[in-house]
Amino acid sequence: MQSSRILRVGGSAAENQTLEALLRGAGHPELMVAGVADALEAIASRSVDLVLLDLIAPSNDVFNVLRAAQPANGKTSRVPVIVTAPAAANDRVQACLQRGAEDYVTTPFDATNALILTRRIELCLQRKHLREFTIRLRASKPDDTGLIELYSSASNKFVPQEFLEHLGRKTIADVRLGDHVQREMAVFFSDIREFTRLSETMTPQQNFDFLNSYLKRATPIIRANHGFIDKYIGDAIMALFPRDPGDALRAGVELQRQLVKYNQGRTKAGYEPVRIGIGLHSGELILGTIGEESRMQTTVIADAVNVAARIEGLTKIFGVQLLVGKPIVDKLPPGHGFHLRHLGAVKAKGKTRNVEIYECFDNDPPELQQHKVNSSDLFAAAINEYREALFLSAGKSFARVAQQNPNDTVAAHYRDSCSHAVLKGGAVAWDGAERIETK
Repeated sequence: MQSSRILRVGGSAAENQTLEALLRGAGHPELMVAGVADALEAIASRSVDLVLLDLIAPSNDVFNVLRAAQPANGKTSRVPVIVTAPAAANDRVQACLQRGAEDYVTTPFDATNALILTRRIELCLQRKHLREFTIRLRASKPDDTGLIELYSSASNKFVPQEFLEHLGRKTIADVRLGDHVQREMAVFFSDIREFTRLSETMTPQQNFDFLNSYLKRATPIIRANHGFIDKYIGDAIMALFPRDPGDALRAGVELQRQLVKYNQGRTKAGYEPVRIGIGLHSGELILGTIGEESRMQTTVIADAVNVAARIEGLTKIFGVQLLVGKPIVDKLPPGHGFHLRHLGAVKAKGKTRNVEIYECFDNDPPELQQHKVNSSDLFAAAINEYREALFLSAGKSFARVAQQNPNDTVAAHYRDSCSHAVLKGGAVAWDGAERIETK
């Protein structure tokens, strides 16, 4: 670890001796120790690189040090502050973290495990140097604009700028472990059908080229509809739409249309067409950073994410392209123009709550699309009967719909479910939602 100017504020003489020995072993020959007044002066002059602040000092003194460490004009980097405190002082530690402290270390220091302290100091200093580099870039001469754009563009390829904006951070250098924010957003999941079978027919290089070829066509559609990619999960895409749930539905419809053109090219080249399923849902999400100081990543945590993934899985069960959760449909404006069919409530594998879902059939073949429009009243009546456990009557109605067009896989699915329920004689408790046991 490169030697840096580290200032210790507070702490007992014995603890500071242990601290000095640990830092010396990590390449810091001298630890500066000062009171609050001298520390404020050193921070103001930016003559220190890091402050180790013990919380035995009065709260006002502690908060004054934290306040002084923050840049006043945005043109200088903050002086990182690591607070030290006994394990029982969690409330005070949290208050300091909320006021800008970079990290914390529990006292007394463990002399037998130096890395617990020195590694956290090393990473803290690395983030400081990266922030200072960012500030220098922003203050560069006009002919350095290309360098600034290169830096920003490179980081945005791995962490979306939209994610940073929601966290209130300008660049990836400003992100800290534990940063998080709560937002309501639409979640988009898509998955390539039978990808495992497809991949078995290709070499690793062909697999890699195929995925990039597909993702290069899918990603711009998401971006054009005000969404951003949270992550690629093999052949799957998870995207977020913070502005309007309808954006996610438009992206799903447009992606299916783009897939038709993509498959035309694949067919001409002698490749098998690709099919995908898309699931959409919305709700409150937590966007933030998880991991540990030396390896962290951005992530999204919420039940809405799990539900969206389950809804996407249901496209395989129902044999359709695009399924949408009720919260998205409820927020569509009147006259939205999408072709939607309510499929009732389902309980996906691993979930305890029912989920109301809708099929969007905008990209069905014209004949099938017209069939679903024409049979909408009969299908809706059958769904209502099904939810009331009137399986015999519902099964007959679903059979009529399926008979009108054998390609109506949803009607056929419910017809078979009704037949199964009738044979079982209602032995299973029924809450109006079909249980789906596969993912």
